[in-house]
Amino acid sequence: MAQPSARRGRAHRAVDAAVLRRLGALSYETAGMRAREPVNAADFWNASRVRDPARVRVTGEWPHGRSRQLRLAGASAGPGQHPGSRQLIATAHVNLAPSPDAPMILVVHGFAVPVPIWDSLQAFRLRARGAHTMLIDLPFHLRRRLPGRNSGDGFFGTDPARILATLQQSVEDAAALVAWARRDVSPTVAVMGVSLGGLVVSLLAAQVPLDCVVAVAPLCDPPATFFENMPRNLAQRFGLNGSSGGVWGDDRDEARAMLDAALAPVVPRNLVPRTAAANITLVRPEHDLIVGPQPIADLAAAWGAELWDYPQGHITVMNARGIGARIRERLLEPPHASSAGAAPSAAAV
Repeated sequence: MAQPSARRGRAHRAVDAAVLRRLGALSYETAGMRAREPVNAADFWNASRVRDPARVRVTGEWPHGRSRQLRLAGASAGPGQHPGSRQLIATAHVNLAPSPDAPMILVVHGFAVPVPIWDSLQAFRLRARGAHTMLIDLPFHLRRRLPGRNSGDGFFGTDPARILATLQQSVEDAAALVAWARRDVSPTVAVMGVSLGGLVVSLLAAQVPLDCVVAVAPLCDPPATFFENMPRNLAQRFGLNGSSGGVWGDDRDEARAMLDAALAPVVPRNLVPRTAAANITLVRPEHDLIVGPQPIADLAAAWGAELWDYPQGHITVMNARGIGARIRERLLEPPHASSAGAAPSAAAV
């Protein structure tokens, strides 16, 4: 069986390699390097609006099958001057025939998705089980993208301050939706995210008590992923190679140390989660070339979270046999532990 398994592994990695080339061709902000100093993780999030979120309002409503579809909006603050940088945009479906104690489930898409097909499918199937659902458009993506640009263009850049700002905005927007859902729809809120969305929901879990969190192939250690898995064409543009730290330092060790310190607030294992560890599940693709499997295992160990291993790649894991049904079952289960008394967020380093 070893030879077929090896061939399957190569196939999964080949898909990831093709996606890496596409990601490397996107537009990344490279102006300025304002932040090179260490950032305290607890201070960073304490100064954010995550625990005092913006108020979300319903700006449109219409029937949609067995649910009411709502267009949601709210104030948002982050890099850029385009409309999407100043307004949260999301779509909710409130089930007309909810199951008893039906949760609201927030689904957060991955980096540079042109259309959230997989996310929409999971939301549809969750509603068929009686849940309510929300899909958020992250900054610089989908309806919030830069005018005339691809979804995802401009979200990341070389300046650590920009990376912190866009991720903070994403988590603040998600927190605002959670607060709206608990106030107006259901006290039970679960979240699920893929890749970049997995990072967003992990950071959200560190700041807000949630009833269930499922992070699929989460980008849970940005410095490690940037150095170990950056697309080759993008690494060339940034001057990063086997010896040089490119735009981040004279050599790789110096650059990595700088990013580890400057991006500490967005590496979830540096935080103590407010969500109970028993309510957190991480999905790790063993052949992942985009995020890499080790950071996911490290986060699971640091948080004591449940870890699901799949012999797939970062992209193909979403098509693994039975994974969609397994994720939905996990999201719809009663909370494994109360998050009300979870430890307050604090930096572990």
